[in-house]
Amino acid sequence: MIFPPRLTYTLMGILGISSLLSCTIPDSGSVQYVDPANIPYELNTPSTTTITTGTSTSTSIAIPIESSTPETSTIPVESVSLFFVVANQVIPIERFILSPVTPTQVLLALSEGLPEGDVAIGLRNALPDDFLVLVNLQRGIATVDLSPTFSSEVPGVEQRLAIAQIVLTLTRRSGIGQVAFTTNGRPQIVPRGRGDLTSAGDLVTCEDYSNLLPAGFSC
Repeated sequence: MIFPPRLTYTLMGILGISSLLSCTIPDSGSVQYVDPANIPYELNTPSTTTITTGTSTSTSIAIPIESSTPETSTIPVESVSLFFVVANQVIPIERFILSPVTPTQVLLALSEGLPEGDVAIGLRNALPDDFLVLVNLQRGIATVDLSPTFSSEVPGVEQRLAIAQIVLTLTRRSGIGQVAFTTNGRPQIVPRGRGDLTSAGDLVTCEDYSNLLPAGFSC
């Protein structure tokens, strides 16, 4: 059947409106829920968005952590052998002196006398309380300059032990092999361990006083 043109356009308009109304949401009717298990995997997977940025450089800064442990300082010391008198002999005891140790420091420690404690029981010092001395070390020879009052302050019998204390203490030190005695720079006569006297300025060694060492001790 052939319709006139005007009627044809009218019918097409009606059909278009019907199609449009069929695509709209109905204003009545029930809503149906679908079980998630029945939804295809691709449709049920949450979508994620990935944003890609350029490479960034980070700098780590170390933050110092304060320690609760107090800092301790180490004081350098050195062990030295000091000889003291027991009966008619001389024996060594060990003491610590601030390092570096000089020969003069060693004899000053000797002049200070015995340390406190059991180690000093039975020992004594033949050197006078105000004993002052200077030591000059050259080529392994320690020259000890005694005070002018040394001979008068130390009796003759005690001089042998006092000189032995000095010689044995010094020759225990590395680099000292011989000892000479002066007073105000002038060579002096001193007793050896057996009681004989040296000539003025003679050098003495540990062996000259080894007879005053107890059994088991040697130079």
